[in-house]
This record gives sequence, C-alpha cells and structure tokens, in this order.
Amino acid sequence: MKDTEAHLKDVYAADGDTGALKQSYDGWARDYDGDMSRWGYRHPAMIAGLMGRHAPDPAAIVLDAGCGTGVLGETLAVLGYDQVDGIDLSEGMLQIAGSKGCYRHLRQQMLGAELDFANDTYDAIISSGVMTPGHAPASCLHELARIVRPGGHMIVTITEAAYTESYAAVITQLIAADILSPADESRKYVGLPGAPAAERLLARVHVLRRI
Repeated sequence: MKDTEAHLKDVYAADGDTGALKQSYDGWARDYDGDMSRWGYRHPAMIAGLMGRHAPDPAAIVLDAGCGTGVLGETLAVLGYDQVDGIDLSEGMLQIAGSKGCYRHLRQQMLGAELDFANDTYDAIISSGVMTPGHAPASCLHELARIVRPGGHMIVTITEAAYTESYAAVITQLIAADILSPADESRKYVGLPGAPAAERLLARVHVLRRI
C-alpha cells in the first residue's frame, strides 16, 4: 500500500494524461477517504454550505461531477439530498462511491469530454477538488453549463492557480454569452490544510447561475 504523499505525487505526475490519471485514481481508491480525512479535506463542507444557500431543496436533482469515492455525496445525503448522480473517470473510485448508497446513478464519464446527458437535466451541479491544474480542463464548464437547467446553479471548487491559468477566461466567455451569471463566491481557503506544503493549494468555491 502506498503512503498518502506517493498517491498524490502519482496524480499530479499524470499532468492531465487521462489514462495515467485514471490509473492513479484507481490505485488510490481504497485509501482515498482515509487520506483525505487525515489531511482535513475542506471542499465538501464548503460546497454543502453553499448548496444550503443556493439550492436548499433536498429534492433537487444534482450531479456530482468528478465524484471520486463519494465523499461529497455522503455529506449531501446526511443533509437530506437524495436525488444525486455522480460521474468520474475512475472505475475504482466509482466502485467505492457505489458501495455507500448515496447516489441515484453513477456513470464513468470524463470532464472535458462530451457528457452523456440531455440539455437542462440538473437543478444543480457540484464539483469538489477536480478543477485544479492537471485535472479537469476549463473547457468542461461548457458541457456542465449545457446540462444544468435555467435558474439552476453550478457550485464548484476551483484552485486559484487553475482559475488564473484557464478557468477565469472560460467563465468570462460564458458570462458574456449570457449562459451563466456569477451568483456567489467564497473567500480563499486551503482545501487540504494537512497535506504537504506544496499541495496546500488555495481555492475558492464559485457559484454560477444558469441563465
């Protein structure tokens, strides 16, 4: 069994290579929840708080984009959300998520590719820890915006590095095209405060409303 830091190094060494990233997460799946807990994983709590502000109806139909092992799905289930679907590129992660019983449907799909959902499918889309350098490309926002319903919200964590590098430009495009409007934004925080110093990345939760 690899130690936590070795798993994380594998993930970032993939540097956006889909096959390598999938393999890394498949190999991490069994240890992931414990590792994130030890590092004080903050993203799920941040997203849950903003769900309560912007999508408080527990009957909302929600997509967890990049659901991993279902840490965020578990959090929302405790709060009463019971119409949550999940997608992830890693079969190993999806197997763990499926064992928790907190998702309605789970599918193996990749952010950045065309998603197998009809337009205007979801009341809310959430994403935790995926929008960071070397992971989901900023272009994924176009597909996520397509499948969230008018009046619905995208509530996503974006690291400051990824936001500056690419996400800000795509969000600006979607706002200019009258597809999304900015609804809310958290203050900066460190998503993994207990991680090695190089991985204590600053992030924000961004809330974008579908027009």
